[in-house]
Amino acid sequence: MTIDLRYGYLLARRTLLLAGMLAVACCALQAQNDSQPAGPMRGRGGPERELPQLTQVLSLTADQQTQVKGLLAERWQKIQALNRPAASTEATGQATPPTREQMEAIRNDTDAKINALLNDDQKTKFAAWQQQRKERMERRGAGGEGAPPPQPPNS
Repeated sequence: MTIDLRYGYLLARRTLLLAGMLAVACCALQAQNDSQPAGPMRGRGGPERELPQLTQVLSLTADQQTQVKGLLAERWQKIQALNRPAASTEATGQATPPTREQMEAIRNDTDAKINALLNDDQKTKFAAWQQQRKERMERRGAGGEGAPPPQPPNS
């Protein structure tokens, strides 16, 4: 009789341990899902990734970094809003994805604002960086998804 009691006690402990491990795994998975951005921009660079690149390529001053960071964050918000379906499209289930022209317009507007903050030397470097970015995007469109990030122009 005492052997059956001990066996039941051990079985109950193992069951509780297994349930606890399952609960921790579920919480960890939920936390991971909450930390990822929603929508098609998941996994791509945002202001946090692009600002250090621009700072290095263009040798931005602290004041320029602050201003460029604001412009990049504004662009990111516009793109996120464009990717977020409107309430009316959720009801019909027919969300229209943003067009390439809409995305380019947002990017071009931000680039023009950034360009206005730069000195002549930085403008030249920025133009070269933009050309590299355009070429990478074209390669991605042609199937070269794994294109490397831009390298700073030699000067």
